[in-house]
Amino acid sequence: MQFQASQQTRMLLKYLHTFSAMMWIGGAQAILILLYKDRHAANGDELFAFNDAIRALDNWLIAPGVVGSIVSGGLICLCTNWGFLRHRWVVVKWAVTVVATLFGIAFLGPWLQDLAELSGLNRLAVFDSWAYAQTYRLGVAFGIAQTVVLLALVFVSIVKPDLERLPSMDRRVAFLFRPLVAPVAGLHVQIFNLFRLDRD
Repeated sequence: MQFQASQQTRMLLKYLHTFSAMMWIGGAQAILILLYKDRHAANGDELFAFNDAIRALDNWLIAPGVVGSIVSGGLICLCTNWGFLRHRWVVVKWAVTVVATLFGIAFLGPWLQDLAELSGLNRLAVFDSWAYAQTYRLGVAFGIAQTVVLLALVFVSIVKPDLERLPSMDRRVAFLFRPLVAPVAGLHVQIFNLFRLDRD
């Protein structure tokens, strides 16, 4: 049973969802800027300050942004006609958001925390450390990848593509959506069939 929220509630949820997404994306972009500055640190204290700022952004901007995006997105799906499984673009957004969140929790977040800890212990000497260099490269590469994915999710939210008709779309537009849709193509139908209550 779906609860239909009032217009004011829907607007509040959209505001919270947009604000949370801004926190997540803004935090990710700020971290990329600090990672760039990290390699140009003049002394150990400056290096530690950059990495500690990265850790603070991850803990106090990105983490609340992720939680806010998921909670507000879930409430929007529950309280409006969008639903969780009615539109493939919503299913794609959920699938990609969950994967990005789990990857951030399991890998990207810990890598960023490690940079701060390593630079706090060894200051500029960490530039000679293979572990620091490897962690730094992973943080940069997957930080860029996550930012691109988040911007793609914003694009999907804005255009709300009818991905059911993807094969018949103009080829120039279709190539933008295929990478997002391919991993979950048909998934919403399988999930819907599992939970369908009106089976004959």
